[in-house]
Amino acid sequence: MTGLPAAARAPVARALLVLEALNAVPIAQLGDIAAATGLPKSTVVRLLAQLAEAGYAEHLSRKAGWRATSRVLNLANGFRQTGIVVEAAMEPMRAFTRAHRWAVFLGLPQGHDMFVRFGTAADSPVALDPEVYNAPTPILLGALGQAWLAFCPPSERAEIIAHLAQSRRASDRLARDRPDLDRILAQIRKRGYSITDEAARRITWNVSRRAMEGRKRVTGLGVPILSDNRPLGSLSLRYFRTSLSDSEAARLYLEPMRNLAKQIADGVKSRQAG
Repeated sequence: MTGLPAAARAPVARALLVLEALNAVPIAQLGDIAAATGLPKSTVVRLLAQLAEAGYAEHLSRKAGWRATSRVLNLANGFRQTGIVVEAAMEPMRAFTRAHRWAVFLGLPQGHDMFVRFGTAADSPVALDPEVYNAPTPILLGALGQAWLAFCPPSERAEIIAHLAQSRRASDRLARDRPDLDRILAQIRKRGYSITDEAARRITWNVSRRAMEGRKRVTGLGVPILSDNRPLGSLSLRYFRTSLSDSEAARLYLEPMRNLAKQIADGVKSRQAG
């Protein structure tokens, strides 16, 4: 709890440090908070009073000490599973791109859609794809969506496909051809990776036909991020087909991509346990 550098201990940072210490235990004494934060007791007293005034802390009694109120839950409303996965993925993905040059993208499900939540295009010397964050990508046509859907539990996968079959979007049309889709997803599970469908690119990035001319040579190899045999999301490595065939991309990068996915899954578990 004392990990904030001295230069970062501005008033807001100090208040957050106290709130973290307070939120770590059901009830905390003033001395315990001071010890956990490395702040003087006089500073802790002042910050606790401010947190109490704002509704985040409550003074039970001189003997009992202080506790965090339920209002601290509001601070986590926008940072749940998605935020944890992105946080766990950012540095491993950047390290992957530094080592292998190609950009990688993180896709996470939201409802019945797949969204790109992070990518390393800015770190890649060869990336043509735009930097995209919180952008929807087709589940059935893109490597990200197919890699995730193929490894979903059967009941969840069936529910998602049934929902997509009711859609009028062109990118969801494959859901109405269930035998063909089941065959595609079974192949992905067997080989352990997906490949972006050619038709997905313009829909995925929502760019003009002219802009697509520079990207039509780029495709994606997708793998699931598995935790306890359930997919948290998926990763896609974007590469030039003029540089690599799909089989070469799988031979060279499937294992590194699986290792990257495992790093992310392990990072998520570590953060959830902490």
